[in-house]
Amino acid sequence: MNELPNLLIISEVIPQAAYAGSLLLYRLLKSYPQDRILVIGKPPLPEYKLLSCEYKSLNLPCERLNRTRFSRLARSLRSFVFMPDFTIASVNLKLRGFKADAVLCVMQTQPYYYLAYRYAKTKNLPLFVVIHDLPEAFEPVYPWMLERQLNRNIEVYKYAKKRFCVSPQMRDYLGETYKAFGDVLYPIPAEGITPRPESESLKLKEEGVLTIGYAGSLWGGYGEQLKHMVSVFKDAGVKLRLYSYESFFPEPSDEVIYRGYAPAEETWARVKAECDAVILFYSWPEYGYDKNYSVHFPSKLPEYLALGMPVLIFGPEYATGVKWGLSNSGAALVVTENNPESWIDAFNKLKESADLRQSLSRNAVFAGKRDFAPEAIRQQFLDSLKEAGVTETT
Repeated sequence: MNELPNLLIISEVIPQAAYAGSLLLYRLLKSYPQDRILVIGKPPLPEYKLLSCEYKSLNLPCERLNRTRFSRLARSLRSFVFMPDFTIASVNLKLRGFKADAVLCVMQTQPYYYLAYRYAKTKNLPLFVVIHDLPEAFEPVYPWMLERQLNRNIEVYKYAKKRFCVSPQMRDYLGETYKAFGDVLYPIPAEGITPRPESESLKLKEEGVLTIGYAGSLWGGYGEQLKHMVSVFKDAGVKLRLYSYESFFPEPSDEVIYRGYAPAEETWARVKAECDAVILFYSWPEYGYDKNYSVHFPSKLPEYLALGMPVLIFGPEYATGVKWGLSNSGAALVVTENNPESWIDAFNKLKESADLRQSLSRNAVFAGKRDFAPEAIRQQFLDSLKEAGVTETT
């Protein structure tokens, strides 16, 4: 630990036990010496756990426009410096004696990670970037702004000493598009998830009904696909329990039971107790998420595998989670056909075969430990910080 650099995080996505990238960053850094971290970014959400390091808020001028129908225009104008933006001085004011050896950011909202890049370059510090989603897909702009947006992203990515890409597909795509090589850092799952006993897969929670669980956000096409599947649930004798902060279904449904959002530890305990299997589903190309699906890796999949439950994966073959499932067919039941009959067939197979449920449960745990062990992912991350950070500061 003594070799780790003083780490300055400048990012909209900050480490907190909330959701998505924030939660992954929190897990990666929770064993880091806390007096060597300073976080500068959006104000933390009060209801979620934070690291014990210091947090400094940095609000983007006119940021509220990003949550209105003018968001595309605001992002476009800001990149041409027609709107107020962050300054290096705004970072200096937050330091209060903290001497950074390295800078870390998540490439999600350009004004924040472009500031991290500018600060690192000005101070001649190494920059580490984490990429969970395609930056251009995450921040849509007008066509006249696309080239400038892309060039800025390439500028940041090429300067970085280490580039942590969420999947092999993300690494390869950005290597070709941004002309720089990155490393794969899979989403780190929660520690302490214990698989339920295999014997629990032999009997359904409700006789004649397959109860499946879905945990996580419904944005990005997942909610649209769920709406398509509701009628199929009824035909297949399936009930879905939805563990999410978005109910997405204003009307009550016998087939979809909204269970709300809870911290990861509580959610997974409820899923194991209440469900027969878990499901990951993607929408098909008509909704326009195919480009991001082909490189983004679902953070819920490593945690699903740790539960000791059968895992269902529905989606097009180009989706990274589907690709993983096809490469590990014994660890998940995968359906790539956009066809309700194929979905019903998969549900029925799982509902009718206790041996299949037990086999999938056992293989899921093995594959998860092999590919997504949290201690191994965290150590990879820390070793990279040591390697790149110390060589720059010694």
